[in-house]
Amino acid sequence: MSALVISVPERLDPASVERMHAQMVGMDGASAIILEGLPERFCLGMTFVETSAPGAGCSAVVRDGLNSFRALMEKILNCPRPTLAVVDGAAFGGGLGLAAACDFVLASTRARFSLPEALYGLMPAIIRPALLTRLTPQKLNMLLFTCHSRSAEEAQSLGLVDGLVPPVQIDKAKMEIIRHFGRAKTASVVAARRGNSAAFAEALSAGVAETAAALADERVIAALAAAAGDQDLPWNST
Repeated sequence: MSALVISVPERLDPASVERMHAQMVGMDGASAIILEGLPERFCLGMTFVETSAPGAGCSAVVRDGLNSFRALMEKILNCPRPTLAVVDGAAFGGGLGLAAACDFVLASTRARFSLPEALYGLMPAIIRPALLTRLTPQKLNMLLFTCHSRSAEEAQSLGLVDGLVPPVQIDKAKMEIIRHFGRAKTASVVAARRGNSAAFAEALSAGVAETAAALADERVIAALAAAAGDQDLPWNST
């Protein structure tokens, strides 16, 4: 069996999330599932291509996008094969959630990690179940409330990174992890996932509802609109 590599986009919009869904077809027969972005980057989080008008509630388009992302997170958390995130750059917001959902996070020393949602009055509600597999609630709140990015070394001390190497060594380290993951029988992986599956499904659905409610808040809409032109911010709207 060979590893299945899922290309992680720089920003998560409905189209890119659907592409990730499509890439995960056939994951049952892979030795491992690898989430990997481009060199020197991983994922800057979600981009909202449409936001609701104040007082109108969360639009159907936005809610569909949230549900698609929820389904992607659920696929990763319940994957029948071991999962590896290779982070060689920024992993912000939803991008950090994708990495945290994996069994092993391999990062280069130039990686950065952040939860910027609180800048906009949001919570990382959909990715919270994955984050809480790695962080205590207190550490999650600290990461969220401080609103700044963390180095790969800091992320490792928090539990967000499992392996840390210089950029020139990341491919070698990745292949070594894949080799070890290939030994695990699918039946054992599936059995290990089974105990958390229902809890994850419930928490992810609650995260969609929480995020949809926040995206109907005039203050959140205004904050997203103000950030729309700043390409350095991981949450964007037009």
